[in-house]
Amino acid sequence: MKVLDGRPVPLFPLPSVVLYPRIVQPLHIFEPRYRQMLAEVLDSHGKIALALLKPGFESRYHDSPEIHAVVSVGTLVTYRTREDGSSDVVLLGECRARVVEEMEGKMYRRASLVRLQERQPHAVQQRENLRGRLGRWLRYAVDGLEGKKDSLARLQHSFKKESDVGFLVDFLVYHFLEETEVRQEMLEELDVSRRAETLLERLGDR
Repeated sequence: MKVLDGRPVPLFPLPSVVLYPRIVQPLHIFEPRYRQMLAEVLDSHGKIALALLKPGFESRYHDSPEIHAVVSVGTLVTYRTREDGSSDVVLLGECRARVVEEMEGKMYRRASLVRLQERQPHAVQQRENLRGRLGRWLRYAVDGLEGKKDSLARLQHSFKKESDVGFLVDFLVYHFLEETEVRQEMLEELDVSRRAETLLERLGDR
């Protein structure tokens, strides 16, 4: 199934941001081409696809440097335009998608996208095992952080109530893994069990 029934979705290529479904991402938009993008998004479907630029993009940044084909589609939830014409926006991740074809005709990049579906663990015991291991890691991480106990305790409570293992993995990747290329690899990994095992290996399973 194509995202938005085949209608093109704006591409917002960035050097260090990888978004995941159900994660909130603030952004600052200031270039003229992306100001135009925002204006047209506000008048249409409210969707923007964040794409990670591949290494070596600097020499072609103002043209169309190469991007990773797997992107994250986000829905615009709020924005504020400043006096200088730039805007602060907040996106809520909606889904993983793959670029099928880019379209010309605008200052900014657009593409037709196909939605990507995760492969969840089939066995209930496997899902619960992964949830338990992810929850234990978060508990140890919270115990090691000072000065934010109240907010982190609320985070743990919400984490315990969440049943979607794929989201739990994405949540920990977004908040605890800093390497941009690793975050992109996690975005591209559709097998939730494999993604969880890779994450736990990198974090140090407890």
